[in-house]
This record gives sequence, structure tokens and C-alpha cells, in this order.
Amino acid sequence: MTETSAARRSFWRAPNYAAWFTADTASAAGGSLRALAVSLAGYAVSGSTAAAGWLGTAALIAQQVASVFGGTFVDRHERRTLIVVNAAVGVCTWGSVAVLFAARMLTYPLLLVIATLGSAVSGFLGSATDAMLRSIIGVRDYPKALSLNRGRDATINIAGNPVGGFLYGVAPWLPFLVTACLYALSGAAARRIRAPRKAHAPTARPSFFGDFVGGWSWSLHKPLLVTVMIAAAVLNYGVNGVEYAIQLHLMQLDTSATLIGAIGSGIAATMLIGAFAAARLSDRVPVGGCICVSFVFLCVCVAPMLFAYGPGVSRGASYALVFVANSVMGLPFPIIDALLLGFVYAKAPTSMQGRIAVSLTVPAQALSAFSSASACALLPVLGFRGTIAVFLATLALSTVMVLCSARIRRIPRADGWDAAEL
Repeated sequence: MTETSAARRSFWRAPNYAAWFTADTASAAGGSLRALAVSLAGYAVSGSTAAAGWLGTAALIAQQVASVFGGTFVDRHERRTLIVVNAAVGVCTWGSVAVLFAARMLTYPLLLVIATLGSAVSGFLGSATDAMLRSIIGVRDYPKALSLNRGRDATINIAGNPVGGFLYGVAPWLPFLVTACLYALSGAAARRIRAPRKAHAPTARPSFFGDFVGGWSWSLHKPLLVTVMIAAAVLNYGVNGVEYAIQLHLMQLDTSATLIGAIGSGIAATMLIGAFAAARLSDRVPVGGCICVSFVFLCVCVAPMLFAYGPGVSRGASYALVFVANSVMGLPFPIIDALLLGFVYAKAPTSMQGRIAVSLTVPAQALSAFSSASACALLPVLGFRGTIAVFLATLALSTVMVLCSARIRRIPRADGWDAAEL
């Protein structure tokens, strides 16, 4: 038996991994399935698109704010229990929405409160599954596990909205009932995890504030982590800006909703392909070199959009160019996650996984929050191609950061991570 096949077998046979993967997958599927249904329900009970939009915004804000402190909380408590609690809250939250909707007792204020509270709890406890993975599998298998997760997430994202919309069409309360069932499955699977409990010494245990500050301090004192934070934040801002620019421009052109939706489906499909590629590359290539190539590749993908919707280029040809270029842009994202973030999570202490996840994701998401506003402001002034040029410049800036970082370039392949320093 080859070393690769042996590693793959040990990866799937790792104790508790199957239960963990089931719990994480069911939770992710529930979140994706309810996303569209919440917006549709908000419009149904309010009759206002603005109210439906604020419903999603309020839930997102609650989730992001709670996640800032959730990473510290997750690191201070037994993670299996937190996964079960999160699942139980999901069952109660979305099960109650299903019951109220079926009984025609659901009102907009009630839905707003339930969705906001449910999202806040999800943000506060949702990182427990990712934080637990590091204690279940070995360092070398970690990038392969992340690539598998990214492929699963891409599949869920492709199917989530269509399935949620179909279930909503059958009965408005049905997607919420199915979501509650998926959370129940997540909790049941999590109860089968037999990972060792953390041993805490109450007399020596730091305060919550101490752990919170300690997590950020640890991250900010790692030059490689600081570089990754900044480069990822700039990259996400540019990528999301491109996505919003495309969507808003197509809306201005009165493009059909089907064609606008196809843009997101295209990039999700290539992310699924990228996840399979990441699984193949995860233990075969030097991480640093592959990350550098991936960042350059993203810039190359966006560049052709500069020629779309210009003089002499038909709308049909422009749409095809944007669709292909944007879709191909999804290929390297799972590779970047599996290799670069995989190295960071694998080398970070097991007891700090929740806080490290927060320190990496919060800055990136905070900057990306301005992508939509930036696209809205730039399109009327610079037009589509000028707006794409601005966001391409931000992608180029993130690429320069990565290429100029010797610490990132020197990251070895997975079998050398034990000797590498973060």
C-alpha cells in the first residue's frame, strides 16, 4: 500500500471523524437551506422587499458580532457540548418558525426576533465544529480535511437555494421544518463524538477577558499571521467587490434573474472542482509556492473582464466573457483555504482554535462589508470596466503582499509542517 493511500485510509478511519463530519455537514446544510427561505418568509409576512432585506442584515450583524466573542467562549468550554447546544437551539429556533408559519401566526417582528437570536447563537457557538477538528485528525491530514470541507460547502451552496426555494414552493413552512431536522441530526451525530474533554484548572484559569485579549495578542505577535490577515482582508474585499459590481451592473441592464443567479452558480461549481484539486495537491506541493501561484491566478482571471461591455462588444458576448472569467476565479479558493489556512490552524495550539479562527475571519469580513457600498459608489462614476479595474488593483495589492512575504513563500508541503514554524 502506498503512503498516500495509507494516509487517506487513516484520515477516514480517524476516531470520531465520521461523527464530526456528519454533525458539521448537517449544520452547514441547515444554514444554507434556510437562507433563501428566511428572505422569502420576511417578504411574505411584511409585503416589503426593504423589510425582507433588513431581516437578513440584522441576522448577519448579530451573527458577526457574536462570533467575535464566540471564539473565546468555544476555547474555554468542551466543544462537543457546544455543538450539541448549538444544534438544540437550531431545532427550537427554526422548528418554532415552521410551527408558527404553518399555524399562520408568524408576524414580521416575531420572525425578526427569532432569526436574529438564532443567528447570534449560531455565530457565538458555530465555530465549535471547526475548532474541534484539530483535535480529531493529525497535522498532515489537516489540509486534506479542509479541502473536503470546502468541496462539501460548495456542493451545499450550489444546492441550498434551489432546494430551499423548491421546499418553500411546496409549503412555506417546509424548509424551516427540514432545517430543524438537519440540526437535530447534527446534535445526534455530535453526541457520538468521544473526543477527550479539556482539563481545566479552575484556580489557574484566566478570565474570559484575559483569554479574549490573549488570543488576539498571540495572533498579532505572529508576523506570518498578520500578513495572512491583511492579505486575506484585501483579497476578500477585491473578490466581493467584483461580485457586487457584476451583479449590480447586470441589474442596471435589466438582465434576467436567471442569468444573474447563474453567475453565483458558476463560481460555486468551479469551487467544487477546486476542492477536488486541493485534496490532490494538499500533501504533494509546497504550500508557499502554490499560494503565490493561486493569488496571481486570481488576478489573471479578473483581467479579461476589463474588455467586457465596451465599444463594439455585444451584451451577449460580454456576459459570456464575465461568466467564464468569474467562474474560473473560484478554482483557487479551496486550495488557498486548504493549504494556507490549513497550515495556520495546524500549527496553532489546539486550545486556541476558536480564537485563531476569529482573528483570521473577522478582519476579512469587516473589510468585505464595504465591498457592496464601494461597487455602488464606483459604478455610476467609473462604469463597469473602471470599477473592475479598481477591484483588480486591490487583488494585485494582496498578491504583492503574498509574493513579498518570505515567511509565506517558505511554507513547506504538509509532510514538513511538523518542523516548520508559524
